[in-house]
Amino acid sequence: MAEEKKEKPEAVPLGETEAIDELTKPEVPENLPDASWSFEDLIEAVTKDSNMLVRSNAVNALARKGGPESVDPLIMALKDPEDVVKANAIVGLRHLGKDLVQESMAKALTESEHDEIRAGAAWVLGEMIDEKAIDLLKKAAEEDESPMVRVHAKASLIAHEKSSAEAKPETEKKE
Repeated sequence: MAEEKKEKPEAVPLGETEAIDELTKPEVPENLPDASWSFEDLIEAVTKDSNMLVRSNAVNALARKGGPESVDPLIMALKDPEDVVKANAIVGLRHLGKDLVQESMAKALTESEHDEIRAGAAWVLGEMIDEKAIDLLKKAAEEDESPMVRVHAKASLIAHEKSSAEAKPETEKKE
């Protein structure tokens, strides 16, 4: 029994990737989520839709709607497989404001089993820094098992130190 020799596909010449590009694009749905959607529909889109564009837009819409109902779904979006969805969730959480998310972010940083959620929480806490956040970030920077979380926590602390130094009046800097 002779083995059939499989033809190896030819490489695509540089500059001629349109066909490949078409295969890799996410399909753009006709109806992308926006702030007019109900919380329930947005939460379902964030947590269950297979299309990255739908999840990403739903995250943005939840952040625009604001309120306590938005916090948990945005935290869950931090473990989305797509970086753009995670990034939108981080920015959205930050823009919900310190009073609404700081406690949830502290809990996520210290209790979540997901590295992505802890790392995102470290970034958000770094953006809304206070003494409680500094202590949590120092602990995460030194002790968290995930290098990604430690890096985010250290970056937040460095950014805080830099902004604190820049905020001091010139006379204090010289002393």
